[in-house]
Amino acid sequence: MSTGTQPAARRDFAGLWASYGLSSLADGLVVIVLPLTALDLTSSPGLVAGVKWAQTLPYVLCTLAIGILIDRAERSRLILRAHVLRAVALVLLALALAGDVAPLPLLYVVAFLLGTAELVADLTTTSVLPVMVPQDRLDGANARLESTRSSLNEFVGPPLGGLLVAIGAITATLSMAGLYLVAAGAVLLLLRGSYDPRDRTEADGERREGTATAARPRLRDELAEGLHYLRRQPVLWNLSIMVCVMAATWSAWSAVLVLYAVTPGPMGLSGTGYGLLLTTLALGGVLGSLTAGRVRKVLGTRNLLAIDVVTGIVMLAVPALTAQVWSVAAVTFLGGVGSGLWNVTVVTLRQQLIPDALLGRVSSASRLIGWGGMPLGAALAGVLSQLVGPRLVFALGALACALLLFPFFRTIREETIEEAKRQRAAHRQ
Repeated sequence: MSTGTQPAARRDFAGLWASYGLSSLADGLVVIVLPLTALDLTSSPGLVAGVKWAQTLPYVLCTLAIGILIDRAERSRLILRAHVLRAVALVLLALALAGDVAPLPLLYVVAFLLGTAELVADLTTTSVLPVMVPQDRLDGANARLESTRSSLNEFVGPPLGGLLVAIGAITATLSMAGLYLVAAGAVLLLLRGSYDPRDRTEADGERREGTATAARPRLRDELAEGLHYLRRQPVLWNLSIMVCVMAATWSAWSAVLVLYAVTPGPMGLSGTGYGLLLTTLALGGVLGSLTAGRVRKVLGTRNLLAIDVVTGIVMLAVPALTAQVWSVAAVTFLGGVGSGLWNVTVVTLRQQLIPDALLGRVSSASRLIGWGGMPLGAALAGVLSQLVGPRLVFALGALACALLLFPFFRTIREETIEEAKRQRAAHRQ
């Protein structure tokens, strides 16, 4: 637990929540502003999809290093620096746009920096939370964060981004930079507790060996420790592999949906209409995240997670069959519901199954495996949409998710989840 008093802990959570909400809104603007900016620079489907590829590439290249950093550093400062990095990158992009010098390679570099900083902020936030909040309240705290993320990132962000782009790309870019700076201010002013895992001895008996002057373990050894713990947890290991497939299909869907939805695409939407379409994903995400705890109690963890796989199949399959706007919007809403249920539940599981001193490394290793499929999905989607159009991308994604149901029901069981919790309780570092 944090070393502060209960009111101080509440203040810290308020700061974390405010920072997460503001940065999530900015992330929602990024989702629509960067692809629409790319559309102004090129009409090539592959090059437009390349923005998503660049933004997700850090999930492969940087995740493990970020995990080690999270377990070595004061975590609230990492969140602060991630917000500042994003603001600086966007200000540089705005200057380039103002000078009418905005080639695609610069847009890709900015997308890569934004993806890296987002990864740092998100992983660090989930690592801070179990120190700030008691174990029995993690579901509720994660639901608050996830519903806030869904509301602002997917509901408010995309349509607002469409409106800002209509005003001007420079205005939209500076607006995102401003939001990240305010998020940094929330961290700086409100997070006062100590969130350095090296200095904390937790009540459950986990301890760092040695003193402050002891030699720091080698990076390779720290990395191996995190990977070894993940591999010995079958629930987290199998979920990571399944997320890899699902993340690849969602990334592919996201990378080419703008080509399918926005005029001259078959759905015939404007930029603002595309933003409104994405809000249905947010509405579903809010509903799923707010009800995740109750659904988990009624259906169990396994059945709840299965809902997300099924809704993902439907979300991907329908646009492969029809460009009817209301049909695509309806299944996008269902996909959001499943995503909200999954995100709250899986994040809570990680926090319950991973010791705090290993949380950064194990979470990052799990994220590397799980989200490592995102740049591959985006890249393949760009190639396929260039050759045969986006509908085949949607169809193949639906098929891949459907095939996941077979290993899912064979490997994810309630008894294995309870056994993993017992392993965590018995762990001593």
